[in-house]
Amino acid sequence: MDRVESSSYGIECELGQITTIAYKLTNKNLTRYDSGAEFFEETESRERFKSSRFLELAMEFSTDTSVRKSADRLNRMRLEDGAISAATYRNTMEREGQKIQKVLEEKCEEIFANSGFSSDGEAPEGYSIEPVEETLHIDRETIEKAADELNIKEYNVEDYELPETACNMSIDDVGVDRQTETRPREEGVEQPKRVNNTVIHVQFEHRKYILNAATLWGAMRLLIGFLLQGGLMDRQLVVFADGAREIHTAVLKMLSFANVKIILDWWHLVKKCKEQLSMALKGSNIRNAFLKELLPCLWDGDVSGAITLLKNIDESKVKDPKIVEKLVAYFERVREYIPCYALRMKLGLRNSSNLGEKANDLIVSNRQKHNGMSWSNDGSVAFATISAASQNGEVYRWIHSRDISFAFNDDVAA
Repeated sequence: MDRVESSSYGIECELGQITTIAYKLTNKNLTRYDSGAEFFEETESRERFKSSRFLELAMEFSTDTSVRKSADRLNRMRLEDGAISAATYRNTMEREGQKIQKVLEEKCEEIFANSGFSSDGEAPEGYSIEPVEETLHIDRETIEKAADELNIKEYNVEDYELPETACNMSIDDVGVDRQTETRPREEGVEQPKRVNNTVIHVQFEHRKYILNAATLWGAMRLLIGFLLQGGLMDRQLVVFADGAREIHTAVLKMLSFANVKIILDWWHLVKKCKEQLSMALKGSNIRNAFLKELLPCLWDGDVSGAITLLKNIDESKVKDPKIVEKLVAYFERVREYIPCYALRMKLGLRNSSNLGEKANDLIVSNRQKHNGMSWSNDGSVAFATISAASQNGEVYRWIHSRDISFAFNDDVAA
């Protein structure tokens, strides 16, 4: 015999909170029809269905407004006092961000399977890419002319990519304060105090796409999936990054089969020199005078000349010779990533990872680095994922089709 059961069904929409009735038709413990799952969208226990317009507003606010202020704005717009709490809003956005990230991971799994890659994004043994040679670098005549004007004697044509066809990537890490209660309190073991996100800004022609993950290797996995999906692996891949060893290692390992090169960001190189020499030399006047000799060498890509200057520095001006030695070792380690910045600038090529740092500001720092804020791992990554989706022009597609294109949007300029 059929039996009808009813239950309340909550809806969170731009007009406010609405409660209606859902009906379930059962027969001998078998559900024949459930309007709460078949007519409406199925929800978790005590969860309200979110309308498309409500989610558009909530996700838009989440990119640059605190949780409490976002909840207050939604309540004020709907003329409801405290209808949605800060905790409910935060949980809703965390779930949306986690769902988006899961879809991205699943897309990568499918792309890797179709390309013969492992689930970690590692290329199959013997895999190689045949680059489109005529798109790899600027023609020799143009480079020679620019080098002559700068009086640059040594250079390799292959070092100067053709900007119209190269795929530029900026990789940057950012940390925000971790919630104390999420750190295990093992006695004698220091727990991390920061939650990290790795952000990768991908630029090809006039378009951009931003990827983020909780770890560097996770972000690299997304990057490889994105490049495979977009058919960009045969391009000259140029990675702009700071001097972090782990970034260089990850790029060279994960993209060993591709035509990839790393450019050490000029601003970070200058910052490194200033910080190290401040500790190594006796006073700012001595440091600044030495920098006037050192930085022009590095700007011209003359790493050997920079090392010679450091090794021959007047001992009477040195406060800590061990730091000078460390700086020499650093130059040796990153030598292959230091180009002739002067010639690159003359040719109209990038010398900076600032687009990656700007992306970090947009999706993490501007939202998560405020006084008094602290984050869990899942919360930080989820909110950053929503911000990235917004920057990529993916939010509307996500809300209305529960899908992510994982591709450049022509309406989103680099």
